[in-house]
Amino acid sequence: MQQDLTTQVQHGRAQIDLTRWAGSIGLTVAIGIVYFVAARLSLALLTQPEGVAVFWPAAGISAGVLIALGQSARWPVVIGTMIATIVANLLGDRNLWGAVLFALCNAAEAVLAAWLVGHFHGPDFRLSKLSNVVGLIAAAVAGTAVSGVGGALTFKLFHSATTPILTTWYHWFASDALGIITVAPLLIELASAARDRPPVSELVEGSLAVAALAVVSAIAIFLESELLANVGPVAVLLAPLLWLAARCRPVFAAAAALIISLSIVWTTTFGIGYFGNPDIPMTERVLAAQVSILLVTVAASVLAALFAEIRDKRKLAEAALHASETQRYLIETERLAALGRLVAGVAHELNSPVGISLTVASTLARRCANFADQILSGPVRRSRLAEFTNGCGDAANQLVTNLQRAAELIQSFKQVSADRSHAGRRTFDLKFATEQIVASVRPGLPKDRNSVALEIPFDIVLDSYPGAYGQVLTNLIFNAITHGFADGPPGHVLIKARRLGLEQVEITFSDDGVGIPEDIQRHVFDPFFTTRRALGSTGLGLYIVHNLVTDQLGGRITLVSAPGKGTTICMTLPLLAPGTQLPT
Repeated sequence: MQQDLTTQVQHGRAQIDLTRWAGSIGLTVAIGIVYFVAARLSLALLTQPEGVAVFWPAAGISAGVLIALGQSARWPVVIGTMIATIVANLLGDRNLWGAVLFALCNAAEAVLAAWLVGHFHGPDFRLSKLSNVVGLIAAAVAGTAVSGVGGALTFKLFHSATTPILTTWYHWFASDALGIITVAPLLIELASAARDRPPVSELVEGSLAVAALAVVSAIAIFLESELLANVGPVAVLLAPLLWLAARCRPVFAAAAALIISLSIVWTTTFGIGYFGNPDIPMTERVLAAQVSILLVTVAASVLAALFAEIRDKRKLAEAALHASETQRYLIETERLAALGRLVAGVAHELNSPVGISLTVASTLARRCANFADQILSGPVRRSRLAEFTNGCGDAANQLVTNLQRAAELIQSFKQVSADRSHAGRRTFDLKFATEQIVASVRPGLPKDRNSVALEIPFDIVLDSYPGAYGQVLTNLIFNAITHGFADGPPGHVLIKARRLGLEQVEITFSDDGVGIPEDIQRHVFDPFFTTRRALGSTGLGLYIVHNLVTDQLGGRITLVSAPGKGTTICMTLPLLAPGTQLPT
């Protein structure tokens, strides 16, 4: 049994080792092929007669793959780069020993640049931060500066180069550094996008923008005039470049920068436009092309990183705000739930003694009435006794009603708050919803105080919580009917709505009742505050309305009133996005 288990474990390890080796070999072959093609293409595009490369994209391939995949890809990158370099140089009639030394230098610069990036910025490297962009540029400069020394010495020793060794070092350093700065960002961000895929909308938008930029670049390289070959393309290409940086992930800006860089190399090599002007010395044209590539690539990377940081900080701020609102909402809900339980408990505890008091008061009233007929003389004394006993019963009934109303208000707010979820949000027609709410509450209003009029257009649609809106409207109607007209004749309630631009709607709730004194208007939305305690108000109705409007419906609520002139409550709520259709 033990032997069989050991055999299975060894067999499993063998399979894992074979899989790992197969993956490493495949990566080595892939890197070797891509590096070889890029190197041969760069050799074919050498400027003549100097034989200088504007930039060396193969350096960016090896460094970019190693930075993107991490140190686990070190040996595949080193071996693939060296083999590809040796073969490419031998096919270009280079010396064998020189080819081997060139291969070592190319592999060493990739390893050094990747090590510097990993050491100072960690393994999960992305160009979504400005510091990371600066770090990649610094690593590219350091790696190619060191490898350029070996490359310049190899040229001097094995190829009988007549060019000064410092000039040879500069050409190596400039072309390889530009290769890493231009190509590596695209490979790094492609690996990042593979781990964290962008949404389809961003993928489509970014791809279309990159394609449009490629078309514009292809047209721009054939412009002959110095003005059109410089100012014109820059002005035309800046717009899509800014669009990509602001709207999409850095991978799209990196692709755009590489396309522009290849366009500049193409014009320089084949004598097209300003960079191919034969009247300008080749060294100046190459230098101008390299500076242009550097500026475009760095600008694209910096802009993309800055916008990515802004997006990340906005997401963090929104998450923190949401967490704060959620915590505050949970605390408030729990506090109200505890308050509701307290009020319900008090009502329950008072129910028995108050019920006994009511029974005793009723019996006392009945017996006292009989006793009064026998002993007391005169209707005045009997009416006073009846008033006293009836007052006791009314006070007890009012006490129970107050407690029950408070419990119902808190419970209703708790229920509406519990429905605060994405599932409870939907689009609804404001006029139709308001008519339904008014129709449902009208039977419960006093017969002489049920005048509620509506002035709401047909084309206003809200994307919100209809349950919370119904609770707000119901509380406002009952508040106006029971308080607004308490000290005067029956009045009227008017509900109006109008658009405020394209994003908001204003809903006004007006009554022509007794009004509210100015000195206490600022307290009407406070909990347990009421101006009509004698009528059994709990002081929670407008407080709940304020919380629902501001916290759940995402709007604002204000109050304007004057004694004897009525009260107007104004709500400003967000509208449905333009073009959104009502659900069928």
